[in-house]
Amino acid sequence: MGRDKKGAKRVPTSVPEGGWQAAKKAVPSGSPTDDKKPVVLGTDNENVRARRLVWRFNEVDFSKTWSPAHVTPAQMKDLLEKMASFETMTIGEIFAPGSQHGKKYSTDILPSPALRRLEEIERDDETEIARLRCGGAPRLYGFLREHVFHVVWWDPKHTVYPSKKKNT
Repeated sequence: MGRDKKGAKRVPTSVPEGGWQAAKKAVPSGSPTDDKKPVVLGTDNENVRARRLVWRFNEVDFSKTWSPAHVTPAQMKDLLEKMASFETMTIGEIFAPGSQHGKKYSTDILPSPALRRLEEIERDDETEIARLRCGGAPRLYGFLREHVFHVVWWDPKHTVYPSKKKNT
């Protein structure tokens, strides 16, 4: 027979008739049709700005032009190195004003091909999309939820949101 932390003998426990009751699962309030989104802190929150970036791949769009499935082996090596580099940085460093690493765009100002694609994948309810610069032209686009980057598109030619030419 075992002893508890204070050294006293433990009293044996018998299994109740019908066995142990399983814990009840929490039932969310409201119906599943509520269009409520979980509260997500923005990147302007100091607690979030101090966190390091992490990745999620549940939002990847595999079916069209900007699918990560089109990454070449050489691009994959570069992309993974860049992603590993981003993981060493905080959200505040990546998305600092004037930073070339990361930017966030309102979905309202996206070019029409990107907007149409968001509609097709039923993500046109998003108000903001983030992009990470992965070299000269390559970009990685996704939804930023606090410090979690949900990867959506791989844009090796910088066509999702092309830069405006200077002096034109």
